[in-house]
Amino acid sequence: MQQRTALIVGIMLAVLAAAFQTIGLATALPTIMNHFGAAQLYPWAFTTIVTGMLVATVVAGRVADTRGPAWPMYVGFAMFLVGLVLGMAAPNVWLILLARLVQGLGAGALNLTLSVVVAHGFPAEQRPRAMALVSFCWLLPAFVGPPFAAWLTHHSWRLVFAAMIPLVLVSVLCTLPGVRAVQASFEPDEEEVPAVAVGPLASVALAPSLILLAGQGLGVWSVAAAVVGAGLLAWGLPRILAPAARGFGAGLPSVVLTRALQAGSFFAAETILLVVLQDLRGLSPLEVGFALTVGSLGWFVGSWLQAQGWVPLSRDGFVTAGALLSALGIGWLTVFAWNVQIPLVAGLLGWVVGGIGMGLTMPSTAVATMTLSGGFEQGRNQSSLQVAESVGNSVVTAVAGAIYTALLLADPPQLAYTTALGAVLVLSVASVLASRRIGHIANELRAG
Repeated sequence: MQQRTALIVGIMLAVLAAAFQTIGLATALPTIMNHFGAAQLYPWAFTTIVTGMLVATVVAGRVADTRGPAWPMYVGFAMFLVGLVLGMAAPNVWLILLARLVQGLGAGALNLTLSVVVAHGFPAEQRPRAMALVSFCWLLPAFVGPPFAAWLTHHSWRLVFAAMIPLVLVSVLCTLPGVRAVQASFEPDEEEVPAVAVGPLASVALAPSLILLAGQGLGVWSVAAAVVGAGLLAWGLPRILAPAARGFGAGLPSVVLTRALQAGSFFAAETILLVVLQDLRGLSPLEVGFALTVGSLGWFVGSWLQAQGWVPLSRDGFVTAGALLSALGIGWLTVFAWNVQIPLVAGLLGWVVGGIGMGLTMPSTAVATMTLSGGFEQGRNQSSLQVAESVGNSVVTAVAGAIYTALLLADPPQLAYTTALGAVLVLSVASVLASRRIGHIANELRAG
């Protein structure tokens, strides 16, 4: 019992550190990029970490299924710590970008293997509570991460990296005995686990960087980068998704596509909103942090609503409603970025609305995937949902970043921000259309 308690505490601390670096550090990134005079490289700080998480999720999943969760977890901890140290000591922007990539590799491996450890290390009746605690560790940084990171940034942005090092070290000490016990009793699946499709995985990981490179003003090379990036994505993505999740048909394929488009649009809009608030509205990092917390409140409300049986929506209805609210929120943020006369409070209402949409959709797509998957498909299909989300995050952020970078010196100054948000809005509307193709999925809370 004590071993399980220490294990869940360690898991929570690890998730807390990863979530803080994913959510909280976003508040400090505009300041970091301005410190190095590299505002044009700002979008790369988001693309690199998501790309790293994508690669690690696929590779760590295969290793955990064949050899157990211990080694991918150890490697995940090590890489995450290396990323923190690199970021803390970085003498130039290139080391910052490398730190973000290494952090992504570590966070992706940890996120996946921590779930595997819960599955193998806890009896069935304790798993829901364990996963609820893990989910709380993602929600908490959404509330306190941005203002805390902003407060650290006020003293030194390097503290945003350094502050998490003790937390990760303590989590290693807490989880080590429990992970060893899980590994000792691990028995691999009797079914043969397919090897990692290296070529498709590499192409999907490289595609966002090529798309982002298209915005660097390289003339014909920018066009070539965009074309090659899109081609690599179209070729590689279907080859790393589970067969049931591929394509554009009704059911699971549309659930996965909706998740990728909506999550990608939301997080890409967040990257642009950060610089809108700091560069166009003149907010300090601390004020930006509090502004992002407002969106987290909306996410919390949406998550709560989708779990209430009295809400008269089917499960696919929750997904569509969430996609629609996110599109409306991003649309209003696009207007807000262009019209500097709109009060800050009024503008941030769009972020609240978008957050409610994400709160409705994110858990609902996970539940819908469970409903549409057979007993022996749950793992691969849930993995496909997470991979598609990571691809959506990195690709849509890359598209928005490329547009933002290409127009950064344009006149009027808000043109770069508004055009990038406008492109994100188009993809957000596409998520609404995709959600309409899912088909009816009953709300299990209203059954009977």
